[in-house]
Amino acid sequence: MPKVSLRLPSSWTSGLGFSALIIGLGIGSARAVDISGVLPVAADQPQTMALLEDPSTGAVLYGSGAYAGTYAIQAYLDTGTSSILLSQETASALGVGLATSGGQNVTITDVALGGTDTYYVSTPYNVLTAPFSVNVDTTIGNPPPPVSSFGIPVNSAAMEVSQQPANALIGPIDIMGMPVMEGNVTVFYLAPANNVTNLNNLQETQTWIYKSGTPYNPSTLTTNPGIVPTQYQVQMSFASFSQYTTVTPSTASGPMQDANPFIGPNPVTGANTNIPPVTISYTEATPTGTVTNTSTGSFLFDTGAQASFISQAEAAKLGVSVLTDSSGNPYLVDSATGQMLANQFVLPLTGAGGASINAAGFYLDSLTLKTLQGVDITFNGAPVLVQNLSLTDPTTGQTLTLDGDLGMNFFEPSMTADLSQLNATPFSWMTFDQPNGLLGLSLIPEPSTIVLLAVAMAAIAVTNRKYAMRMK
Repeated sequence: MPKVSLRLPSSWTSGLGFSALIIGLGIGSARAVDISGVLPVAADQPQTMALLEDPSTGAVLYGSGAYAGTYAIQAYLDTGTSSILLSQETASALGVGLATSGGQNVTITDVALGGTDTYYVSTPYNVLTAPFSVNVDTTIGNPPPPVSSFGIPVNSAAMEVSQQPANALIGPIDIMGMPVMEGNVTVFYLAPANNVTNLNNLQETQTWIYKSGTPYNPSTLTTNPGIVPTQYQVQMSFASFSQYTTVTPSTASGPMQDANPFIGPNPVTGANTNIPPVTISYTEATPTGTVTNTSTGSFLFDTGAQASFISQAEAAKLGVSVLTDSSGNPYLVDSATGQMLANQFVLPLTGAGGASINAAGFYLDSLTLKTLQGVDITFNGAPVLVQNLSLTDPTTGQTLTLDGDLGMNFFEPSMTADLSQLNATPFSWMTFDQPNGLLGLSLIPEPSTIVLLAVAMAAIAVTNRKYAMRMK
């Protein structure tokens, strides 16, 4: 499932003020974490550096002509994408070969914004990744990591290649999806993105991909941290969407695809019913007053999404309906009264294939994640778009609509739709432990909780070291 999430033009991200979120820690009997101040759009998204190797010789792919010496791909690191997706521009610059069968290019038709998109399938390459930080951000003129820094190869991976040129406002989008994270633990250092007074000097999230069991390295915390222990873990399931794709010719091999993570049961098979779903609530206006509605759903955990959404069916359970005006623009109303929702917003969604639509959003009363520690992490006033992401099985014709998508605006610094405000992230570290299906989160401690959290982190670190020793 390639990327269908929000991408904002870079010209939008400037001149914002900065403020902090409010975090309430319920210690002891409350057993809860309450977070207020999340805004609709993530100001940053995790990235990684990647290069390609010829699988038969191990030779690194370099660009030629105007791209001579180029080898590093700066790509989004995206749990919401099942495969690896290259832009037309990147594939062309590196001379990436396209797979053929019976004298024609192999293609894959995959889920996309408002329907489906068709992509070329590449010949197989080894894909290697390197850590990402502002120091290797090639978009601001810094050199890429040396070839020796790239490791943990995904061997003989056929990739999806865009058939369309990049959106002129957004630029080429390259995505390292689930294949580079499969079997590994991805570590996200989120706190640097808070070191900003406006988006013109944004310090980006740092990322590392480690083999499972890599020890924690507190002495090199900002350069090579290893697998950082986290305060809270959220259990996830994994769902494969390969049945909703079509490879042409039908006898050809498609791209490498891996299952995507969900908070809640597997939405395709219904398995893992013991995994707690996301809980959402909203207070609806009715003719006789107000009523607070609650719903649950399996949400895609999507590091490639700048905004989050719920389906129209989930919105209906909360008493919210989507309407369109005479110009076709969406807006939201309370279902029982037709009254327009207060503080709603509209955002443009652009898929990797270049298609764009507008989606309307609103603020939930709350969105809650249940952790293995028995602590509920509740986002109060949680902003979500109302947008269906539907998948149709080409064989049976059956359609699956996802309940929702939990994007990076809940974990990165976030901003308003009108770009008037930028709020800090409450989280310092996030880990995605694919082998164990765990999302790990650590809060930036308030002064009153620094000592308590330091003790808790030390205890977790000791536990992790013991576990690693048992696994040897």
